[in-house]
Amino acid sequence: MPSNIINLNVEQEAHEHPCKLTPKQEMTIRLRNDYNKKACLRRAIEFHKVAYKHRVKEYVEIAERIELQEEILLDYEYSRILKREFYV
Repeated sequence: MPSNIINLNVEQEAHEHPCKLTPKQEMTIRLRNDYNKKACLRRAIEFHKVAYKHRVKEYVEIAERIELQEEILLDYEYSRILKREFYV
């Protein structure tokens, strides 16, 4: 979350208040804000990586289950056809 100190400093400069920040202090505050934003984005990226891996794992499991069920169904249908031909 960006700091309100910069905004406060602009207000103080407009009113010629004696407690205004130096350019170095402003730069330091902006740098800290950027560090915080970078950390927040890094956490978001890591979270999405984990969620992505979880979804891919689930997708692979379901795809394998579908293949197995299709195989079983085809084998069942094939065996029914053979039984019908055998008894006819």
